[in-house]
Amino acid sequence: MESICRLKDLYKILYAYEKQFAEEAGITINEGALLCCLKDGKPKSANELCDFIGLSGSRVSRIIHTIEEKGYILREIGVFDKRQMIFTLTDAGKQKIREMREFNIDVNSLMDRLKSVAEE
Repeated sequence: MESICRLKDLYKILYAYEKQFAEEAGITINEGALLCCLKDGKPKSANELCDFIGLSGSRVSRIIHTIEEKGYILREIGVFDKRQMIFTLTDAGKQKIREMREFNIDVNSLMDRLKSVAEE
């Protein structure tokens, strides 16, 4: 039972971090992770995005839809396989990545708080 309580404490800390990030960045952590996957400038398939983020295909599909509506990514049909969708960053997406680099969210402090709860 005690481990469930500690897991709940960890979740609360992560939720507060995600909320702060969303307020400052204007996007969720998962949307930010998807943009980070594309930051190298190379087009990626939906499967590659799923693998990078570590979420289900249906969840990533919703994230793709949301940031596509925000104008951060572009969806194109695959050259060799017309069934495949390929995603790239738009100029607005590249700008959002630059903005995310400037956010003052202390990851080290977050890690310290998580370690503290995990070691209790």
